[in-house]
Formats: sequence, C-alpha cells, structure tokens
Amino acid sequence: MTTLRDNWRAVILAVGVHAVVAALLFVGVNFATDSASSRGNRGQEIVQARVIEPAGADKDEASDPSASDTEPTETESEPEPETPSPAESEQAEASAEAEAEEKKAEAERRAEEQRREAEAKRQAEAKAEAERKREAAEREAEAEAERKAKEEAEAERRAEAEAKRKAEAEAERKAEAEAERKAEAEAEREAEEEARKQAEREAREKAEREARAEAERKAREEAERQAREEAERKAREEAQRKAEAEAERKAKAEAERRAREKAAQEAAAAEQRARERALREAMAREAAGRRDAATSRERGAYIQAIKDRVESNWIRPPGANDISCKVRVEQLPGGQISGFELLGSCGGAAAERSVEQAIRKSDPLPRAPSDAVFESEIEFNFEPDK
Repeated sequence: MTTLRDNWRAVILAVGVHAVVAALLFVGVNFATDSASSRGNRGQEIVQARVIEPAGADKDEASDPSASDTEPTETESEPEPETPSPAESEQAEASAEAEAEEKKAEAERRAEEQRREAEAKRQAEAKAEAERKREAAEREAEAEAERKAKEEAEAERRAEAEAKRKAEAEAERKAEAEAERKAEAEAEREAEEEARKQAEREAREKAEREARAEAERKAREEAERQAREEAERKAREEAQRKAEAEAERKAKAEAERRAREKAAQEAAAAEQRARERALREAMAREAAGRRDAATSRERGAYIQAIKDRVESNWIRPPGANDISCKVRVEQLPGGQISGFELLGSCGGAAAERSVEQAIRKSDPLPRAPSDAVFESEIEFNFEPDK
C-alpha cells in the first residue's frame, strides 16, 4: 500500500494507457467488421440468366416455379418457339459456360472474402485475448507488489518493535546499574562519615583526658604550695578549700554534663547507624527481589522454550486426541538430554511412544540464557492440543 501511494503518478499513467489501448481495440474491431460487411456486396451485380435448350425448354419451364408465377397460365395461345440453329446453340452454350465461370469466380471471391473476414475476426479475438491476459498479468503484478509492500511494512514494524524492546531492556539494565552504583557510593559516603565522626570523638576524648591531667597536675601543685604555706595562710586555706570544693563540684557537674551529652550523642549516632543499616538492608532485599523475579521470568520462558521444542517435534499418532501428561527431563549444561521420564499416562502406549520420540528428537534442548536459570532437571506438562 505504501508503494502504491508513493507511485500514484505511475498508477494513473498505467490506467490511462490501458483505457487508450481498449478504445483502439474496440474501434479496430468495429472497423474490421464494417469493412468486411461492406466488401461482401461491393461490386456485386445480380445476374439472372436462363438458357433455353432445344429439347427441354418445356420441361425447364414446368420445373421453374418462378416462371410459373410470372408467365400466364394459358400457354396454348402462345406461338411455338423456333428451333435454334447450331450457331445459336453454341452461342448459348458459351454464354452458359461464361455465366458458370463467372458464378464460380464470384463464389471463390466470396469465399476468399469470408476467409479474410474470419481471419480478421480471429486476429481481433486473439488480440483481445492477449490484451485481456496482459491486463490480468498487470493486475496480478500490482497485487503482488501490494502484498510485498505489506510484508515489508510488517517486517519494518516487527523490527521497530524489536528495537524498542531492546532499548527498553538496555534502559532497565542501565537503571539497575545506576541504582547499584548509587548504593555503593552511599555506602562509601556513610563509611567516610562514620570514620570522620570516630576521629572527632577520639579528638574530644583526648582533649578531655589532657584537661583532666592538667587539672590534676595543677591541683597537686596547689596542694604542695598550700602545705608549705599552711601555717601562714590558714584563713586563706579554708577559703581556698571552699573555692576548690566549689570548683571541683562545678568540674564534676561539667564532667557529668559532658558525659550525658556524649552518651546522648553516641545514642543518636547509634540510632542513625541502625536506621542507615536498616535502609541498606531494605535496599539490598529489594534488589535481591528484583533479581529473583527476573530470574524467575527467565526460567519460566526457558522451560516454555523446551516445552515448545518437544511439542513441535511431536508427530500425532492416528486417533490420538487431547494428549496431556507430565514429563521430567534431565539435561547437561549444554542442553544434551541425559535422561527423561513420563510422570503418568499420556492416553495409551502409542501416544506415550510418540511423546518419547519427540523428546529424543529435541536433543539437544535450547541452552539456558544464564547459569542462574539453568536446571539439570526440568518438569513440564506436555499438552500439544492446548
């Protein structure tokens, strides 16, 4: 259809040429018929002659009905014809012979004209038959061209559908690869964040230890100084003691506050890590579920391909209808059949032998698309009538 639409000018030109040829054939046939008819009477003269024989003139007149109709019935009153002379008889015979030759020539001429008319008619009919065959051939050629155009359009549509399916599969594969890459990047980022937090905690703890060590050192120095000046600064010692007690209380409170903050931070960090770990596990489970679903679909398609291969190689035995039985096939990774078994009856010994022959004829089986899909032992329902 696409070819006819693209070449519409050629189609119109072909139709016009056919119409002109048909008109010429019609006019040519009519012209030949009219010419033949006109030639049939052209130049013809109707000659009527009657030869009077001396001895049988009365007999000829009696046997000729036209003469009896035109001449009077009372012949007795007519005078007797005179007996012709030998010269007149010879002349009459010559005239008769000439008339006979002329009639013979006229008959031959008419026969020739009829033959020519018949030949012209035959040629016209042959020409019309040839034109009819040519038109039929052209119609067949146009139908064949349209059929091929439809087949090409269908092939193009199938190719486009296949390309679309491959593009979608490639896009899905890329999306899965991108999701996996993002998951790996997120895990790496989380590990880096955890390392940074760990470094910060260790730095804080180190600073606190150093602060405590410095405070203890200062306290020891202060105690030694107070011991040396104990006698002179008793009053100041009590104040100093109180101040040190207050400072210690505050330090203790600050330490407890810091400890509580640290515990809260650690609890929050632990909770955050637990949430992130749960998220990673959920994402891993989801990815595993998608992979399992894809593997299950591929395995189903693979088993269906094996089933189709066996059923296509099955030859129906006479009288076998509604064949149905379960088949177990053992195979090697390359698809070679190492064994098989019919799990139940297939409807008779002949039917079971035909199923076994179909299984042997299917060796090797279609190869599995991947190792995850391959199974050394496969069971399927042999149902060629469904």
